[in-house]
Amino acid sequence: MANGLSRRNFLQEEQRARTHALIVDAALKVFADRGYVGSSIEHILVAAGVSRAAFYSHFDGKLAVVRAIAKDFEPAWHPVFAYLAELRDPGLPELTEWATRHLEMHRTNQDTCTLLTQVAVLEEALYWEVSAQRDIIITMLAERHKAFALATRDDDVLLEAHILLWGMDQACFHVVRQHLHDPSKRAAEIIAGQMKAFLDKHGG
Repeated sequence: MANGLSRRNFLQEEQRARTHALIVDAALKVFADRGYVGSSIEHILVAAGVSRAAFYSHFDGKLAVVRAIAKDFEPAWHPVFAYLAELRDPGLPELTEWATRHLEMHRTNQDTCTLLTQVAVLEEALYWEVSAQRDIIITMLAERHKAFALATRDDDVLLEAHILLWGMDQACFHVVRQHLHDPSKRAAEIIAGQMKAFLDKHGG
């Protein structure tokens, strides 16, 4: 009897996980097609093929779905900054390689990056959550780079680090979203130069 209940619970949880993923995937497509403001719960229900009751058993509204999309995005951005954290005294070539990966991450996840950029402007709660992700990145980089370690102790340097990371995200978003022609990878070199300037300025 106990084994039967365990299997039933397992199957129910498996089905619940599938429904959750189905809603999130469908919502991302809807948001990409219609934008956050132009999308409704009804649009998501139709795209996912689920009932309203099923939707609300997982999410309490559009913003909750966006939060789930942001959470699913973490495995994409985390390795990019983990790579930077592993570089010791990086020069421009190494930082350009990192910036190239940063840009590629934006290209591969363009719909998600566009959505989070839109919603962070419209929803203050998500704005602060996205900002908190930069604190996580700064803490990660502080383990290897003196400039970011200083940012954890000095509010002025912390502000500079936040502006640097925010600006790099915006630059990547703009290059990818506008499909800017960049055959010589100049964008990666510019981003790398900004990061190197920060590391050199505060890494002594």
